[in-house]
Amino acid sequence: MSNISLNGTWMLKEEPLSTRATDYGRVMDSADGWIEATVPGDVHVDLIAAGKIPEPLVGLNSIQCEWIEERSWWYKRTFATESEWLAADVVELELNGLDCMADVFLNGSYLGRHPSAFRPFICDVKELLRLEEENVLVVRLTSGLEHFSQGEISDVSPWVSGERVGRRGDKRRVYIRKPQYSWGWDWNPRVPTCGITGNVVIRSLKTAVIRDVYATTCREEGVCIDLQVTLESLDWIGTADGQVTVKITDEDGNSFESTEDVFLRSGLNFVPFTIELGRPRLWWPNGMGEQHLYTIEVKANVEGEDVFYPSFRYGARTVELDQTPLNQEERLFAIVVNGIRVYCRGGNWVPADSIYGRASDERYRYLVKEAVEANFTMLRVWGGGLYEKDIFYESCDQEGILVWQDFMFACAAYPDHLEWFADEVRKEAEYQVTRLRNHACVALWSGSNENNWGFRDWWNEETKGGARTYNKILPSIIQAKSPHIPYWNGSPYGGDDPNSAKIGNRHHWHDCMMNEDMEKRITPEEYDKVDPKFISEYGYIGPCGLETTLKYLDGEPLDRQGEAWQHHNNTFEKDTVVAGIQKHYADLDDMEIEDYLFYAGLCQGMMYEYSLDSFRSRLNNSGGLFWMYNDCWGEVGWTIIDYYLKRKISYSFVRRANAPRRLILRERDGEVQVTLANDTPQAISGTLEYGYMAFDGSEKELSTVEFTVGPFARHII
Repeated sequence: MSNISLNGTWMLKEEPLSTRATDYGRVMDSADGWIEATVPGDVHVDLIAAGKIPEPLVGLNSIQCEWIEERSWWYKRTFATESEWLAADVVELELNGLDCMADVFLNGSYLGRHPSAFRPFICDVKELLRLEEENVLVVRLTSGLEHFSQGEISDVSPWVSGERVGRRGDKRRVYIRKPQYSWGWDWNPRVPTCGITGNVVIRSLKTAVIRDVYATTCREEGVCIDLQVTLESLDWIGTADGQVTVKITDEDGNSFESTEDVFLRSGLNFVPFTIELGRPRLWWPNGMGEQHLYTIEVKANVEGEDVFYPSFRYGARTVELDQTPLNQEERLFAIVVNGIRVYCRGGNWVPADSIYGRASDERYRYLVKEAVEANFTMLRVWGGGLYEKDIFYESCDQEGILVWQDFMFACAAYPDHLEWFADEVRKEAEYQVTRLRNHACVALWSGSNENNWGFRDWWNEETKGGARTYNKILPSIIQAKSPHIPYWNGSPYGGDDPNSAKIGNRHHWHDCMMNEDMEKRITPEEYDKVDPKFISEYGYIGPCGLETTLKYLDGEPLDRQGEAWQHHNNTFEKDTVVAGIQKHYADLDDMEIEDYLFYAGLCQGMMYEYSLDSFRSRLNNSGGLFWMYNDCWGEVGWTIIDYYLKRKISYSFVRRANAPRRLILRERDGEVQVTLANDTPQAISGTLEYGYMAFDGSEKELSTVEFTVGPFARHII
C-alpha cells in the first residue's frame, strides 16, 4: 500500500447557494472567480489570504462574514496518475473533514454526497483515473443549513437550546453532523465553518490491506498487550496464504515480536496476538508515574506482497469506572487507572479556534503542555465541538492527560427517531471509536453534553426525539468496538435526577454561577454546600488581560458598554464580573480599565481555587473539571488561557488548587476540617501545627498533630 497526499494548494470558487451539484459543468467551464486555497483548511482562511474578508474573530468582523454560510464553495485540485495505481487492485480516495454537506466529483463523474464532518468520505476510484491527462478532483461544500427548513425540524425544535442572544445559534444545527458550536454559543460567535479541514489522500492497494490494529492491556498474569489485526484480502472469490508479524518496542529499544501464519478468506480476517512484555512499564496520568509509550509495528505478507500498517505509540494501562455503593442512596463515580483511583483535576476542552481548521499542531501541543503545568490530570472534550485532531490525543498520551470523550451531541433533542440520522450516528461512532480507542489517554466515552439532563424537562408523550442514541446506539458500538474503555450515557447523568450529587457526575451551575440571585453567583462559600461525586462542568467568568483585550477589540472603543465589548462578552456574564469585584475587592467608581481587568481576574481565580478545593475536600468526590479551559476567540469568558495563548490571572489560582499535594481548610459543622490530599506515588508524613496567632505574634495558642497520608489518598485530620 502506498499513500499519495493531495494536501496543499487547491483552487476555490464561490457560487450562489442555489448552484447545486447538477451545475457542475457550468461551474467548471467558467475560468473566472477561482482563488488559491489550502487543504487542510477553511473557506474563511482562504478568503482572508485573498483579501476578501477581514479576520472574523476581532472587533465586529464576524457579523460582516455571515454571508459565507449563504454560499456554496467549490474546491478543485488536479493531479497526475501514478504508475503503481495501474497495477493496484483498489485505488481509494479518502477525504477527511468535509465540513459539511459535500458533493464529490472525479473527472466529471459524481462520486456521491457526504453529510458529515465527523467521518471520512472513501471511494474506490481506480476505474475513473485518467492515464494520459491530469485528473480533476472537485468538492462542493455548504454549511448544510439549506437542507432543513424550520417546518422540517418541528419534531425536535422545541427542545434545542444554545441560542443565547442575537445572531448566535440555529435550531437546524441538530440535523447537521458538524461542530455544533460553529453557529454560536454563549462563549463564541456565529462563524459557521466550511472547508476541507482534514487530509486528502489516494492510496493504492494490492492483494491485501491491514485495515486496523486494536490494542488492549491485559493484567491477569503480569502485563501483556493483546492485539487484534484486521486484515482484508482484496481477492473477492479466492483464499490466500500469508503471515502477520507484530513488533512492540519500548522506549529503551527492547523489542517483543511475534509472527502468525494465516489462511485468509476473501474480505475481512481477524488475527489475534498476545505479546508478553517481560518487565512491563505502565502508562500513568500526570503526576502519578511515567507516561511510557511502546511503539507498535504491524506488517503482513500475502502471496509475496508486503503490507505495512502505520506504526503507532501505545501506553499499557487499564481503565475502569468505579461506582461502588457508599450507602443506600450514593455511589462513587471514579476513574481507576491500573487499579488506582485517580482524582481528576482539570477542565473542559472546546475547539482551539472558532475556525478550527486552521488550529496548528503547535497550538495543540502548547495547550496540552499548559494543562500539565496547571497540574491537570484530565480534559473533557465537550460534545458541542469536534472529535479532535490526532495531535491532541497524541499530546495527551505523551503528557499524561486523561481524556473524557463526549460524543458530539450537545444541548438538544436530536432526531434519532429518523432512520437516516440514526444510521449516520452509527457510522460516525464506529469510525471515531475505532480511531481513538488505542490512545492511553482516552478514559471514558460519554454520550452527550446535557441532553440526558434536558430530557428530564423535555420529555413527554409527544416528543419524538428520544435518547435512542445514548441508551442504545452508542453503548452497543462501545461494547463491540471498545469494551476496555467504560461508557457513560452523558454529562451530567446518574440517579433519578440526571444531575444528581449522589450518583454519577454533576454540572454544578444553577446553585452558583447560573443562579438568579447574584449573591449566590459571587459567594465562594456556596460551593461548600454540595457533596458531589464528580463535577464534570461548572464555571466562573473573568476577562483577559489588557494586551489580549486590545487585540481582539481591534481598534474598537475600550468601552465596557460598547457594541464591540458586548459582542465579545459572554452572554451569561450579566454583570457578574462587576458584582464580584465590588463584593471582594473594590468599588468600581472611577476605576481604570487596567484595574477592572486586574480585580476581575483575581475574582475569577479566587472563585476557581475555592470551588476546586471544596470539591476535593470531600473524600467521596473523584473529580473537579471547570468550564472551560481554553478559548476559541477573544472574550470575557470562562477560561484560564485566552485565545492568544496567554495565561489569565486565574491560571495561577487553578494551578495552585490542583497541586498534587494540597492542604485544604473548610468549616464543617462548626469546626475547621483539614483535608490532606496526596495524588502522588509516595506517602507523606509530617507534623501539622494548628491554633491561632495574633497578626503581630504577641499572642498565640498552638498545638501539633502527627499525620501520614498514603500514596494516591486523602485524609481528614
